[in-house]
Amino acid sequence: MTALVVRAASPGPTFGTRRMFYLQAAAEIRRHLRAPDFAVASVALPMFFYLIVGIARASEPVPGGGTVGGYLIVVFSIFGVLSVALSGVGHTIVDERARGDLRLIRVTPLPATVYLAAKLVFVLVASAAIIVLLGVEGAVTGARLPLQTWLATSLLLLAGSLALAPIGFLVGFVVRPGSAGAVNLLILMPLSLTAGVFMDVHDLPSAIRQVAELTPTYHLSMLAQSMTGLPISAQPIVDLAWVGGWGIASAVTALLVYRRFVGRQFA
Repeated sequence: MTALVVRAASPGPTFGTRRMFYLQAAAEIRRHLRAPDFAVASVALPMFFYLIVGIARASEPVPGGGTVGGYLIVVFSIFGVLSVALSGVGHTIVDERARGDLRLIRVTPLPATVYLAAKLVFVLVASAAIIVLLGVEGAVTGARLPLQTWLATSLLLLAGSLALAPIGFLVGFVVRPGSAGAVNLLILMPLSLTAGVFMDVHDLPSAIRQVAELTPTYHLSMLAQSMTGLPISAQPIVDLAWVGGWGIASAVTALLVYRRFVGRQFA
């Protein structure tokens, strides 16, 4: 009876699905705005790190081109984007599984694709907020990053957020409730290291650097740094292929895991 009423109220399946997507995406964003723990972990932390490291050195030129502030904007943006994928998506799905929300969705007309796509919208919105706020910090502290360059780099980092988001879905569908925080740290710290957050990747031991070159954050960082004018010997085609390949492989794996462990929760 409920299903018949829902169908009768919608002019067509396309309109109904689109409306559900808008509502679900808006609800996803609101729920995180009301969660101060997420704001501190994923939004404020990259800004805080930038102030600690970059407030006195933002305008310092880097030999060969670029500034320290431009470098820090890139690496801390990647740190923030990855944190959004892990905490804002992965941890959230784990909590929803623990509460039984996915079983509740089964008795609603909400398609699984809408549920998942709404979380991707949140990743884009949160990532954009982090990138914009870090750009403002860079401008205030004298990073001397031209607006056109910063906009192009921001678009690249936003695209990178979509490639990193499936890692969060994997965490959400695989990790047991109660272990999400520890697993997120085990993923966040190494991938942040390979992006150059804690130190320049070129200063890492050769063995660790060889492993770092297999990660998506390394190649995303190389691309973004080269766009800001830093003296990085980036290979755009190779770097794009690595980032895109990681995104596709993670998305396919997450879909397979979803169908195996979570798909039965949905109608």
